[in-house]
Amino acid sequence: MKTLFRALLLVPLALAGMQAQAADYTIKFSHVVAPGTPKGKAAVLFADLVDKKTNGRVKVEVFPNSQLYNDNKVLEAMRLSSSKTTGLMAAPSLSKFVKFSKTLQTFDLPYLFNDINDVHKVVDSPLMDRMAAGLDKKGLRALTVWDNGMKVFSIKGDKPLMNPPADFNGMKFRIQSSNIAASMIKNLGGTPQKLPFKEVYTALGQGVVDGQENAWSNVYSKKFHEVQDYISVSNHSYLGYLVVVSDEFWGNLPADIRKQVAAALEEATAANRRFAAAADTGDRKKIENSKYAKVVDMTNAQRAAWRKATAPVWAEFRNEIGGDLIDDVNKLLGR
Repeated sequence: MKTLFRALLLVPLALAGMQAQAADYTIKFSHVVAPGTPKGKAAVLFADLVDKKTNGRVKVEVFPNSQLYNDNKVLEAMRLSSSKTTGLMAAPSLSKFVKFSKTLQTFDLPYLFNDINDVHKVVDSPLMDRMAAGLDKKGLRALTVWDNGMKVFSIKGDKPLMNPPADFNGMKFRIQSSNIAASMIKNLGGTPQKLPFKEVYTALGQGVVDGQENAWSNVYSKKFHEVQDYISVSNHSYLGYLVVVSDEFWGNLPADIRKQVAAALEEATAANRRFAAAADTGDRKKIENSKYAKVVDMTNAQRAAWRKATAPVWAEFRNEIGGDLIDDVNKLLGR
């Protein structure tokens, strides 16, 4: 999303004189995960950087663990916000934007990315701006993308998820509010169940669902592994977050402050990638050492079977996302 950053940073300073000046601005940063996750750490760092870069003119208040809003409610609150001095900011998962942008569903496609480097190639390209285009008309301003990591599957049962559809038959899986994720589960042989993130641990513990998909940091920080038996290292899709702010608030910030906040966000984004990379190995190791769920790596043949099983999802959503966009992403990734 480098091109979008450049656009933010190059707002003419001359506009500052046309906008109302204020001694203090507040940004309420709402997110649904724990403070120790890559997103949680990046949000705290962002708040600190904003305070320093604006000399205290902007205060960022961070609300983790759905303390202020869940991801769905924060987007609606953001769209309705009209304050010029207090703005809402959030980093919902990319899957949450389906009703605002069909193109952002690209990130949910199973096995689109081989690894996190593939993700960064797309996020740092003009294709990201193309996918986020139009959100401002919905009252949202897209700023950047933050990593969590590649997703793995967990299950409570007598064997790990390895061979679809046999291992998925009769099993219910928690997913985000993503139609692509729902189709993927069905093609693997299971039954999808959309649930808010804060309800997942209880749903797993009570058997409302049998399993779930997530990045390592979320599995560890929310203790999902303590109520699951196996984790299959499928790396089947990417879990990332689109950092957005209320468009009206952002547009009314003085240009110099907007530039400073954007610079703080760029630094926080770079740090987020480091945090996510560390969690990808560190949190996996912690889960393995905990002796709760057993972590099972997949062979290339097994992963190929998952790719084959989920291939129909691409055809199902190609027109909805945009075939040209999917083709351009594949071209960028050298396919």
